[in-house]
Amino acid sequence: MINSINSGMSMPPPPRSDQKLTEEQQSLISETLSKFDAENINETDALSIIDAFSQAGIQPGEALEKAMSSFGFDAKTLGDLAEVKGQGGMPPPPPKQSTEEITSMVDYLKELLDEKLATSSDSVLSDEDKQSILAQVFEKFGIESDESIINTTA
Repeated sequence: MINSINSGMSMPPPPRSDQKLTEEQQSLISETLSKFDAENINETDALSIIDAFSQAGIQPGEALEKAMSSFGFDAKTLGDLAEVKGQGGMPPPPPKQSTEEITSMVDYLKELLDEKLATSSDSVLSDEDKQSILAQVFEKFGIESDESIINTTA
């Protein structure tokens, strides 16, 4: 039964650190960097810039590196100054899920599947049914649409 569900449903991809920048974000980058001299930047300046970008939801990635470069700033140097080392430009991984959380999700998923199959004359779920069940799981457990149901990072 689970295989028939899995066969037609793809999991959303993990969030990418290389987002495209909106015009608003590009303007914020321009405004923020215009307040600093790229040749004379210190740790406090770097922390201030990173904080401004973070508050605006701008993630480290190629788009940000290119935007910063166009203003004469090197993203790696800025990160080094702010001591944002060892993260590889990626945000920290989400916290691990407990076995109880995963078991709870599996139990809820089984309950939804059993209900849907009991009310259907078919023994196979449609893609619409699968998406509906997935949406219910996301809603119940507060999972964003761009997140994976189960955190597989170690």
